[in-house]
Amino acid sequence: GPMECWSILLASNNAAGLAASSWLFGFSASVEKSNALNWNVGSFLEAYPAEKNLATSTWCLYGQSTRLADALTCADSDSSRKFLECNTLYSSIQAEDCFAASWAHFFEVVAAGCIKSKGSKEVQSLMNSLAECSLASLSSISESKTISESILSSQGLSESPDTMPIGDLCSLLLYSLSVSSAFDDFENVEDRCDVLLGMFGRLYESANRLFAMTQLGSASSSNQVAVCSIRQRLLSSALVIVSEFEKLSDKRTRESSIKYNEIRIGLTNLAVNALQSLQYVQGGSADTEASDDTFAPSKFSYDFASKGENGDSAFQLLRTSISLLSQLSPTSNGHSNYQSHSYGVDFSSCFKQRNALQQLQYHLSSASSVTSLTYQAVHGGTASQSVTTIHSNAVDIVNFIMTLMQTLTDSGSSTVSTLLLLAESGCFRALIGNQLLKATSVAWAPKSGSVGESASPIVTRHRGYNAPIQTNLSGARPASQKDSVHEIWLVAVNTFASLLRSVRQQSSTHEKVDEQIVSQLAPISKIVFDFVCSYERELFSCFAALFNEVHAQGNLSNKGGKSSFSSSIQSSSFAFTSNLLKECEAVSFLFAELCTGNTRTQFARSCGSIYKKILTASVELTKMTSSFLGSIGNARELFMALSDAKTMLDQPSAMLDAHPLLAEGIPNARHEAIRNAHFAHSCCILATREDFRDAHTATTKDARVGESESTQNSSASLEQSFQIHVNNKFIAEVEEVAGYCLFNSLSVVANAHPASESFVSLSPEEASQLDVASVINPGAVVAICPQNTTAQSLKRYRIQAPQSASYARTIRCDRSTRAITVKYIKSGEIEHVPWSWLVGMEDTSKKHSLFSYLPAAKSIADADVRGQPSLGHLVLALKWCRHYSSSSSSLNDKNTTPMYLVNSVAERASILLCTEVLLHDELRDSHSRRDETTRKINMQLLDLFGSDFDSSSLSAVMNEDILESIKMQLKDQLHEASLEREEERKMWEEQTNWDNASFLGGKKREGRRSPFRSLSRKTSSDFS
Repeated sequence: GPMECWSILLASNNAAGLAASSWLFGFSASVEKSNALNWNVGSFLEAYPAEKNLATSTWCLYGQSTRLADALTCADSDSSRKFLECNTLYSSIQAEDCFAASWAHFFEVVAAGCIKSKGSKEVQSLMNSLAECSLASLSSISESKTISESILSSQGLSESPDTMPIGDLCSLLLYSLSVSSAFDDFENVEDRCDVLLGMFGRLYESANRLFAMTQLGSASSSNQVAVCSIRQRLLSSALVIVSEFEKLSDKRTRESSIKYNEIRIGLTNLAVNALQSLQYVQGGSADTEASDDTFAPSKFSYDFASKGENGDSAFQLLRTSISLLSQLSPTSNGHSNYQSHSYGVDFSSCFKQRNALQQLQYHLSSASSVTSLTYQAVHGGTASQSVTTIHSNAVDIVNFIMTLMQTLTDSGSSTVSTLLLLAESGCFRALIGNQLLKATSVAWAPKSGSVGESASPIVTRHRGYNAPIQTNLSGARPASQKDSVHEIWLVAVNTFASLLRSVRQQSSTHEKVDEQIVSQLAPISKIVFDFVCSYERELFSCFAALFNEVHAQGNLSNKGGKSSFSSSIQSSSFAFTSNLLKECEAVSFLFAELCTGNTRTQFARSCGSIYKKILTASVELTKMTSSFLGSIGNARELFMALSDAKTMLDQPSAMLDAHPLLAEGIPNARHEAIRNAHFAHSCCILATREDFRDAHTATTKDARVGESESTQNSSASLEQSFQIHVNNKFIAEVEEVAGYCLFNSLSVVANAHPASESFVSLSPEEASQLDVASVINPGAVVAICPQNTTAQSLKRYRIQAPQSASYARTIRCDRSTRAITVKYIKSGEIEHVPWSWLVGMEDTSKKHSLFSYLPAAKSIADADVRGQPSLGHLVLALKWCRHYSSSSSSLNDKNTTPMYLVNSVAERASILLCTEVLLHDELRDSHSRRDETTRKINMQLLDLFGSDFDSSSLSAVMNEDILESIKMQLKDQLHEASLEREEERKMWEEQTNWDNASFLGGKKREGRRSPFRSLSRKTSSDFS
């Protein structure tokens, strides 16, 4: 037990033994009075509280040791008393160390036994108490060591270099905090917040003292492992507390937030201190630096050969320091306030004063160098176990540092000082020239670098994975492993995209406030341009890989199902793994930021050829993602309709009315559902065992029934077996990623659309001097603003869109009266206005469409094989949004795409569809506007925007003002479709002698069914 620790004292000189015996006797007596066991540390602390005349409270009180020393010596023997005093103090510190070690070891055993035998509440209570006691012990022992070291050094003596007891206490603290954090059922959350904050403060105070005690130069080379281990466990404990406290962000008070931020800045300083104390040394080279144990190294050395969590302590300290900095770094979560802004400023100031970014770049360079040397062997599968371990550890460090850089870049959108510090440090330039990215990107970036280039049929491994593609073996499951270096590449791409966003937001914030900051931010965008130019092939090759993967897919995706039946259904022309789709998301995010605001103009001027390629690639990505998402939405909607119809088999007429999609019959609906499900399934490649497992984890009840269905010959079983293709965990994950890809590509197309540059603003003087009749053709859109006081005050400036301006379509121009006849878009009124009222007009020479004028095809496979993206693909995207909003309530929340993403896609796609439809109508002749293609497109527009029912309209996923604006601009197309629909209805009723009684409850006519029952959702010509 803990009493054994006193053997050291009892075996020493008589004075120390007498002091120890007296102290132990008093302790035992105090414990007996409190009816506690001898190893109860709480009773021990209670028995010896802090003395009033001392600033410290330790288990072995220095004041009591002094009094014992005075009692054992003669009054006139001053030198003897001082020696005995120091000797007693030294023995007391040793006793405290041994007691701490014994106590920590004992309770580690006790805690492990309680976890196995006790309930969660008892375990949680024990772990909280252990954490409190461990912190109190660390605080006490660190304070006593600081004082004793100061006193002993004044006598020419040195304090005990043994750090094992402190390490044991740190280990127990980390263990108890980790176990306690696994329990979330705290009865009083407010009290929990105060408790964590108190523990956080005591931990920082102890860590600050212990870091000072173990600073460079004070620890011998033989004690390096223990010192690094202590620091690592202290920072790990802080990481656990920070993670727990962040969960209670809504329970904090203003005072607690201020105190929390102060402690975080202090821990940031300690984490940077740890980074500065470390240096990379190749394995074995540091052993010959000094053979003397008393040698104090200038820095603690680490390498990447560490195995497991108990490996090289210096390497583990490096990992923990970077992880803690990532957790402590300010974040941009959209809820900026004074405290968060103040913390961001203090954090960047701490980083600047300590040269933290330079230290991070040093460790990033070391890890990148090692990874680039080991990557080819690991990626090719020829690396030994030791090389694989070195590669894995180095990749982890690169990933940690890169993720930290991305987090800091994101926070730059709310803290300009952080953004400027990152730019001034040169870390972004260093990232462009990173040797790891330069050396490894060629391994998974094919030579064909754009969508328009021919795809290479030879693919030896999936992009972003290490293991080569399997051969076609019956029953074989995918066994690829994700390439961690490829994940680093995604972090780098996202970092530069975030950099553009942060620069744009900060420039907008300081545009009229601080011109100096704006001038400092201006050159940062060029860094991103250089990155895009340097990695042009790698960026665009991910889109080409969508077609390359199809050649490698074959039957290797291990999707299950009815292979003989599936082989008769056309599959998609593109395919993707989870990693490849995530890369497309990251690259499309970067492209969207490049094509936003003033950045688009600068980028188009600096990198014109790449700008054009971005627009082409984004249009193609829109086609592919809308086809994939549209097939998912169609399949789910059809399966739901078929499921509802099963309950009405005894009522044929009611069964036909169960859902508009059943208008053409249940067999046809079942076939369409299977085709859409198979198409969506053929787009996905299962590369890892986790993908295979998730693809067979159903997320709906009907899909689970189909998965376990053993009867494979019935049509019902075939239908159910295909439901899991669009209702599983894997498809839910890639569906969300595809949604982000679609939103990013739509953003690029909307911002870089040629029509966006076709509107020219005019001042009143320019309009009055311009020969309008020679430049404005009938049908062109103009902006009209009567010459009032507001307009006159702006006549010296080029105005974009005054609030009083109205948009109208030109009917004719009269040069003799210098007037123009227009029809207002909003009101429909016709008016003659003078040329001087024009404040803007369209340049029709710049107007051309990006999507072909074709409706959504009846077969999803037909929509895929069409060469050029069409309006039908935008219709498919909107149908997915509409279906998702109506069915999201029935899906598991954990497996659904965020509704804000669906809303954003719906609004972007609707605006783009409206723009394209109006452009085609303006650019085509009047005769072609009456053809069959126009009729089908108008009917599909009516299906999307013309219904008043919530379940069959986009009102649930779109802003009401945006939706009404689109309806107003498409009112001609919607009106023509409504008239044609009404005419078809009347013709059908006349042919079948349909009277009003059948609609008022009379007996419905059996046999031929009205196609207009489905007109709220579908029309007779929809998808034909």
